[in-house]
Amino acid sequence: MDSISAHELLNDVGHVRQRARGDRRATSVPLIIFGALALVDALLRTMAGPIGNIVLLLLAPASFAVIALHYRRREIAMGVGSRAQTYAVAAVATVVAFLLFLSVLLLLGMYVVVGVGLLVIALTQRNLYLGVWAVVYGVVGGLEGLSLISNRLYGAANGLGLFRTSDGYFSWSSSLIYGTLGLMLIGAGLYARRREVAST
Repeated sequence: MDSISAHELLNDVGHVRQRARGDRRATSVPLIIFGALALVDALLRTMAGPIGNIVLLLLAPASFAVIALHYRRREIAMGVGSRAQTYAVAAVATVVAFLLFLSVLLLLGMYVVVGVGLLVIALTQRNLYLGVWAVVYGVVGGLEGLSLISNRLYGAANGLGLFRTSDGYFSWSSSLIYGTLGLMLIGAGLYARRREVAST
């Protein structure tokens, strides 16, 4: 084997290694799906009220299952990856949490459970980017489940002289927070997707 073909072979191995690493640590799919779920939550809050919480609690494990199926099909097609099982376990764990802690989940919403699930997956995959967004998702969603962020918005609106007739309260503040969270996650997912494509 001459030096040129050896160099080409090393380049090919490097590309395969980089692609395999990108496939193993892909984060765009869960970020986009759970970002979209937060947008659905924002819409349901303006239309469905408390029923929307129950719908979302059912959609959370379904979303983990969809991600698991997506990664499983990709693993079969490409022969690379081991993520499907962790998302399938997260789907089952979310259902168990739903059954065991229904009253707490109705208060906090699905964000804490999904955030913890994504954080555990990020730790097993050693994926810092997914871990950071899992914490953001769980913390912001959990705090807003207790209306802590909305209360700050109410105070700011009152201080600025907005909505003074209702003492700073505006009914769509929760939708604004969950919608913003959803858009942030989708943006993070699209950024991750661009990096995944660039590494292939």
